[in-house]
Amino acid sequence: MRKAAILLLIATMSMSLTACWSNREVNDIAIVSAIGIDQGNNGNIRLSLQLAVPLLIGTGSSQGGAGTTKLADTSGWVVSEEGATVMETYRSIQQKLPRQIFFSHSRVIIVGHSMAESGVSQVLDFFERYRESQMKSYFAVSATTASDVLNYLPKFERLSSEVIFEELKRRVLPTVRLVDFLNALQSEGVEPFAPILEITASENGESPYKNLVISGSAVFKEDKMIGKLDDNEARGLHWVLDTVKEGVVTIEIEEGRRKGRISAELEKVNVSRKMKIGESGKMEVRLHADVSANIYENTSDMDLEISENTKSVIDLFKKQIENRITGSIQKVQRELQSDIFGFGQSIYRRYPLTWKKSYREQWDTLFSEMETKIDVDVRVLRNGLTNKTIKISDSEVEQK
Repeated sequence: MRKAAILLLIATMSMSLTACWSNREVNDIAIVSAIGIDQGNNGNIRLSLQLAVPLLIGTGSSQGGAGTTKLADTSGWVVSEEGATVMETYRSIQQKLPRQIFFSHSRVIIVGHSMAESGVSQVLDFFERYRESQMKSYFAVSATTASDVLNYLPKFERLSSEVIFEELKRRVLPTVRLVDFLNALQSEGVEPFAPILEITASENGESPYKNLVISGSAVFKEDKMIGKLDDNEARGLHWVLDTVKEGVVTIEIEEGRRKGRISAELEKVNVSRKMKIGESGKMEVRLHADVSANIYENTSDMDLEISENTKSVIDLFKKQIENRITGSIQKVQRELQSDIFGFGQSIYRRYPLTWKKSYREQWDTLFSEMETKIDVDVRVLRNGLTNKTIKISDSEVEQK
């Protein structure tokens, strides 16, 4: 009995000694907050890592006069190197650093525009295999180079990776995680897409201040970027994928003495799809959008207390949403011919045998020919704090 107790104690102590064998001290690691991949010279890739510098987070970078502190512009440091593969390049960067590179806290992976057009599967293979990779990292394409985005100096945050992460997390336009991008890349009946990051002037003209924004969506055919959707078309993609969480719809009011616009904030959106095979064997997709919204601005003189006016406004909202969805579908079907909506995948799930027998091999052609029907229901929950509009005199209307 005593011998058994001693063996149990030794086993317990051994487990406690080995449980944290792979733990690393913070002072020994270089934490990667974002990763950028661009095309290099002579067929190489250029890997850029944004490293967080803990000493600069919330502290000053140098001492100013009279005891003041001058804050650092950023708490990040971007290091880059070129090589034949991501692994080789990562090791080259590691040789220059006194700390062990640590990928597990990376929140976003960005590829440059040229790299996206040449194909991304080879450079993403490393992140699918490497044990420290965060498969839930956001994946995006830079309008220029990934290095440009990583070196952007933010105003609200200390790291550009934080700006990118928060911008993508809000999902004003469609976003994608690395794991979902890779799944689309390797699945039947669906093609990948990714948000495009762009650095723009914060004001019109030659403003020295810059903003980092999502500017449309990159459309892929297999692993190559073949085109893009602008902001309005990307919003249509948002609707088709049923990923709209927030947004604003604005309509033009041409009736009445004072023309204007009415804007509504989306409160709840649900878009369902139904696949159907027609009598001729042609595929058809029916999209039904169920929308709840609140009106928060009315610059026309339309009185929303009148039920007929409210019905007219709802009809205009329906038409606006339908046009937004239709514009995106037509652009993708006719011009880009890449099924980023996953219509083919929906057909496979609904009609697996028919998909394998009749649609899989010729889906590129069938996708561009399939019919789409859109039905939109809109409910206005609230008209803001008042149903009244701001009244102006007849003379002022005539002068305008």
